[in-house]
Amino acid sequence: MDSASVYSQGQQLSFGAELKDQVPVINQHLVNGISFLNEFRDFCKERANIERDYAHRIEGLVRKYQHKKEKKTTMTPTTGVPPSPLEPDFDPSLSDGTTTLRAWTSILNDTEALSRDRQMYSEALITRVYDPLKGLATKKDDARKKHIHFAQKLLSERDRSAQERDKAKTRYDASCDEVESSKQKQERAYDEKNQEKLRKTYFQDILDMNNNKNSYILALQVLNTHRKKYYEQDLPELSNNMQALDESRIEGLKGIWENYIGLESKLTADMGAHLDSMVQAVRAVDASVDSAVFVRSQRKPWTLPPDQPFESSSTFNDTEELVIDDNAQVFLSNKLMKLRRKQAQATVDINSRLKDMEGLQNLKEAYTGNNSMGDPEEVQENILETSRAITVLQTMRALYEAEINTIVQNMGETGVQNQPHDFKAASFTIPTSCDYCQSTIWGIAKQGFTCRDCGYNCHSKCEMKVPPNCSNVKGGAKAQRNSMIQPSSTFNTMSSLPPELAPAATPIAELSSRPSTEVDTGSSASLNQMQAHVIYDYDASGPAELTVRAGDVVVVVEPDDGSGWVACQLKGSQPGLIPASYIEIEQFHEAPSETPSVQQVRAMYDYDAQSDLELSIRQGDVIVLTSTDCSEGWWEGTLRGVTAQFPASYVEKI
Repeated sequence: MDSASVYSQGQQLSFGAELKDQVPVINQHLVNGISFLNEFRDFCKERANIERDYAHRIEGLVRKYQHKKEKKTTMTPTTGVPPSPLEPDFDPSLSDGTTTLRAWTSILNDTEALSRDRQMYSEALITRVYDPLKGLATKKDDARKKHIHFAQKLLSERDRSAQERDKAKTRYDASCDEVESSKQKQERAYDEKNQEKLRKTYFQDILDMNNNKNSYILALQVLNTHRKKYYEQDLPELSNNMQALDESRIEGLKGIWENYIGLESKLTADMGAHLDSMVQAVRAVDASVDSAVFVRSQRKPWTLPPDQPFESSSTFNDTEELVIDDNAQVFLSNKLMKLRRKQAQATVDINSRLKDMEGLQNLKEAYTGNNSMGDPEEVQENILETSRAITVLQTMRALYEAEINTIVQNMGETGVQNQPHDFKAASFTIPTSCDYCQSTIWGIAKQGFTCRDCGYNCHSKCEMKVPPNCSNVKGGAKAQRNSMIQPSSTFNTMSSLPPELAPAATPIAELSSRPSTEVDTGSSASLNQMQAHVIYDYDASGPAELTVRAGDVVVVVEPDDGSGWVACQLKGSQPGLIPASYIEIEQFHEAPSETPSVQQVRAMYDYDAQSDLELSIRQGDVIVLTSTDCSEGWWEGTLRGVTAQFPASYVEKI
């Protein structure tokens, strides 16, 4: 029967009735119980030490941050600042700090109070738990020792009865032996006198034997009685007394545990009160109120910084108006077109970012309503990043607009009306003349620009000076070389210089009045003697181009400058442009030389270029072979003005 069923039936099991002759086992049980008292006592001692050390550490931590708070409060006073007319309902009780500061003060103060409560709790553990446990364990152990001493005494008395029985039995056995011996002696007596004597001795021995027998029987009765009392009364009573001792130990422990739990409950209640105080202070935090307190504490007179004035050079006494002469208008027109493209792109980027922002706001609302979908804080970080990007783009657009408005206000909306060039960055692997300044462009690190429409070449530094008069015709740059605007005065202050020092300006009207086919004879005098054979038919697609047929001999007026076009002239005709890949340079008139034969190949299969270094070909294309000394399996050739590499196995020699 288990303990639950015993308790439910109102019965009580006793050590004496249930644990027969198990005093050593009961004693060990008492030893274990008293040892548990000492174990819990040690637990309370260690707990008290931990609580005391924790309280000291918390107290030191609170004092450290109270000192920091006081320093910050001293450095940023909030008192004595009158409220703004915009905040007539401002709470004057907040003049001693923000709601955040008040909450922080409450947290520190309540945490310090918690440390004091824990200090008192550690002391109460010693006085109300540890010390009573020590007394209880000592008292119960002394009682246990007395019970064990008494058990040993009872056992000793029982053993003495057994020893008396053993002695009586020994005497009885000896007297029986004596009687038997006397009897034998009497039977062997040889005369009557001797028999009489032996008969008396025999009779006396029988008396002694009977007395010893009676003594043995009495001793045996005493032993049995003693043993019965020992097992049926003495040991059960001793076991029950030891049970009572153990139960009194448990009751004492129960009372001490109730004290322990009471101390814990009081500490928890005190902590709850302090936590409630913290909660009230935290709930009183108001971000808008704190912002108002900060504004009141930092408010001071302020005016918008003035615009930066124009500072004239120390050399020239200039004015702040834009220079809008002919050459300056070219620069400003190019600048205006670039700014408008940038402004339009910035607007597109801003609109795209605004759409992203709207989507992120919707995502944040969804996450806020259901946190299992995601973290709204992460979305908020993305919103802030997008907002920063929008701010930067809006700033850029505003700056572009400021420049655009300044240019338009000074030279009008139209500026130079000609067609602007569509420049792209270009590398020049052979020396090429800049069509603006006539100096050489040379370098593979994209040293200049080439117009996609007309092939106009210029330095990076010359880009903004090039007149916007693109012909939109391939090779048209050849006919425009001399139509560019010459550098002129770029400062209004030049008007203050002597006339003989001021450079002459080229009127903007001359851009359209100059002949489109005018050629710089000085730069081409030595090239007019270069001849070339036309190897393919070509029909001109514009007035600036030249119609030729295969086999014609033309004079090269100006060689290819990297645009893929050459200026040539047939006998009796005006110079014109033809593709550079349609001719084969033959000789100079002044120094005739043998022109090497042109090696051609025909494409057998289609091939699409995988990079700028490769040539796209189609079946049947005739390619001018320029080199077979390339990487293994690759040749180099020219097709439709483009020179690049192609797979050697895709072509056959003609």
